[in-house]
Amino acid sequence: MKITSIETFIVPPHVSADEWCRGKAWILVKVKTDCGIIGWGEAYAPHDCEHSTAHLIHQLARYVDGMDPYRIKYFTTLAYKHFSEFYGGIEFFSAISGIEIALWDIVGKALEVPVHKLLGGACRNRISVYANCWSHEERSAEQIATYALQQVALGFKAVKIYPFLYSNDVDEGIARLRAVREALGSDIDILVDAWRVADIANITKISQALHQYGVTWFEDPIAIDNIELLADIRRMVRLPIVTGETICTKKEFRPLLEKHAADILNPDITCCGILEIKEIAAMAEPYYARVAIHNYNSMAIGLAASLQAAAVIPNFVRVEYFNRFLKPSQLFSSHSFDVADDGCIVLGEEPGLGVSIDETVLLSFDDKPGPIRRWPEEI
Repeated sequence: MKITSIETFIVPPHVSADEWCRGKAWILVKVKTDCGIIGWGEAYAPHDCEHSTAHLIHQLARYVDGMDPYRIKYFTTLAYKHFSEFYGGIEFFSAISGIEIALWDIVGKALEVPVHKLLGGACRNRISVYANCWSHEERSAEQIATYALQQVALGFKAVKIYPFLYSNDVDEGIARLRAVREALGSDIDILVDAWRVADIANITKISQALHQYGVTWFEDPIAIDNIELLADIRRMVRLPIVTGETICTKKEFRPLLEKHAADILNPDITCCGILEIKEIAAMAEPYYARVAIHNYNSMAIGLAASLQAAAVIPNFVRVEYFNRFLKPSQLFSSHSFDVADDGCIVLGEEPGLGVSIDETVLLSFDDKPGPIRRWPEEI
């Protein structure tokens, strides 16, 4: 079996936009083989960078034409060594991941087994997911609490919120957190993401509020470029620190473990790919660190790949889920990944990733850029 072609399809941001939040572009990758088996992958699309990432995929396609799709580790290793010549970047690793995920889909279909059976077999049959409640618009405490409550009504047992994102007033952020806890009660896990803008001068006050309102984890209090400070914050906050969505390789995650700066690593499935996430998780095990899979992607291929990886990771925690992306994803895909009443998705046994894609719908989308993201008047 040989690879014969690679195509990309961009789902523009307007397809997934709704009243709660702006949309997100998705890059789907189609890999064809000479025996008729087609694999689908997804590459991460940083805002306004979907076309540059798709271009990288097309350049990589020249190097894998005629390659055996079973040689997945060969592809990811040599793409880094000989295509990029050791230069990285999120667009490059996302391009690799989009193709890599599609190759796993091909191999699973060829052998008529789900991808998780190619990776050591499932550690669990039910994959825990949490509902992301992010909005780019400033939201009041009442609005965030209402939105979070809507996610719980759909079966989610954990929600991620951003109470400190919209202003520099820590008390306002605490009020948002309080409103969510009061609305959800004590049985739902609340995950707080500071989105790398936490007020470090008030970290003690923030920490007290996180403990008071029973927060399960504290994500990205600062940017990952100061690991020593992140380790200090971890010691001060005394809650599981989650980070890693902006990095893509084992080499980048290693300092987080060596400096004891994180309790839960958070690699994105379409930035890292299935195999790299599995290897990151294995590297984390001796440090007693765990892995939660970041999935700011479609609820089609991105979700499917996340579930397959999560199934084989012993030290797995949760997969990220965007409920507002479900209906847009269903426009061009079909699968059986329903969220049950216990906040889990049952692991499927369909060959490959277990997703069907309607290419005709992908071709029908009007490709136009997303809205310009407002910059502040002053820094």
